[in-house]
Amino acid sequence: MNVKYYLSSLLVLSMCWSCSNISDSAKGVETSYFPIKEFVEAKIPVIEGKTLRKEININGKNETTTDIPNAEEWLKELDFFLQADINKAVLANAYETERSEKFLIHELKEGEKGKVKKLVIQYLNGEVKQISFNALTENPFYSSKTRGVLVLHSETREIDQYTIENIQEVVFSKPNKLVISATVH
Repeated sequence: MNVKYYLSSLLVLSMCWSCSNISDSAKGVETSYFPIKEFVEAKIPVIEGKTLRKEININGKNETTTDIPNAEEWLKELDFFLQADINKAVLANAYETERSEKFLIHELKEGEKGKVKKLVIQYLNGEVKQISFNALTENPFYSSKTRGVLVLHSETREIDQYTIENIQEVVFSKPNKLVISATVH
């Protein structure tokens, strides 16, 4: 009797799992890379209502702000990280992946096209500790280089701080440099 129960349970689970794979493939999204968008979106409800202190430096001019963002505002704040998601069907085989106990690294293969050149996830005791990315957008008239680092608190696993550095260069113009350093309390 126990064997029949075990086999029927296994059959039901495998059917459910295969159905979920069908629905994932129907969406056309490959999820073989670290799901940065889903990861960050899942952290937002936890930090909603917390204080955000930001230092913004635009071309050498500093500004400091303090705010308590709602969920929608957090999505805008962390948009650079959401945009760094590489789980798109068109990028399914565009990245080489290295894994170790402390790191998961996705790096764009030579000759492949993608804005995110490198995505690095750092682990501490099996939990995500830090996420960083390097992105580049360029054409003959414009280039934008972006580097982002998102640090999670080692005990609470909540978003603790993040930094965004962006340099934009337009032909016949001086480069614009933006640096955002933020902490969450």
